[in-house]
Amino acid sequence: MRGLTVLALIFFTAPLRVRAQEDYGNKGIFPVYEVAGQWVVFDKKPVKPSPMAAGNRFLVIGSEGAQIFNVARTSGTYGGACNGNKPLRLRAALLKGPRSAVGRPIIGIHVPERFTLKGSRAVYKQLHNTVNDQTYATLLPALSEANQSDMQSGLFPTKPDDEKARAIWKDPKNIQSTIDFGASLPIQGLSDAFVLVENSAISASERRCLRLASGGKLIGRCADMPRALLAETSALEFVSYDPSGSGNPFLLAFTKSTPLWGDERWGFRVRASGAQLFLKDAMDIGCREGFSKMSEEAPSAPAEPVAPVPAP
Repeated sequence: MRGLTVLALIFFTAPLRVRAQEDYGNKGIFPVYEVAGQWVVFDKKPVKPSPMAAGNRFLVIGSEGAQIFNVARTSGTYGGACNGNKPLRLRAALLKGPRSAVGRPIIGIHVPERFTLKGSRAVYKQLHNTVNDQTYATLLPALSEANQSDMQSGLFPTKPDDEKARAIWKDPKNIQSTIDFGASLPIQGLSDAFVLVENSAISASERRCLRLASGGKLIGRCADMPRALLAETSALEFVSYDPSGSGNPFLLAFTKSTPLWGDERWGFRVRASGAQLFLKDAMDIGCREGFSKMSEEAPSAPAEPVAPVPAP
């Protein structure tokens, strides 16, 4: 049970900041990508001691399960960040482990040598879209009310010169909302928890959110999902991973395959109080700069290349 104790310490001790991308690698959680046949963690924000060093271990959670991987070695690799629309060469940890048990990699959690999955009670679940007409009938009134409130309080910003947006303040029925994804998710303390991805437009302004609902009511605030690289939520798949199996899951979203201009990773902590973003990242192969200015924080000197590790 030692492994479960470690995961509890990683995930549940202190609140994760909402502005997750400013904390790349916060609590040892990193996005994992496949690059040129290798599974890698990019060293976008180097720290000492580095979790990217050879011999370190990561619990990799993917589209089909979770397993422990080892850092076989590091290598200079492109794709993790751009600067001035040009790819940067970053040091990346090359991971070796049982890929077939994980599927497509999503996130990796840095774990100590003593960590084990033996005796784990973790619950893993692939989430499928169940949105239908009843979903809209149940949740659309609550979404309209929440968006109107957020717009008036400044949480849903609109363009200063958008006169039409000001008129909508008086009538929330004019706010256009779609529910692009929704699925039931077991949450401790809620009998009918439902997670959804909502996309709303107020005149020329648009916002995409991950939300939690129960009994036709929204719980907590919008967990913002900016569409910096991809146009549609349909390009994402969703899974949940509950480390303790107690109804305190993490919801992960990821691109099904590497799209034309970027690969995305999302992580949300979902509790009875709402959903909170803890990770968003993009491997921007088209150099559209992705979600953040992390490329500006990347080391200027290129990493020394090493021989690639054979795929396991």
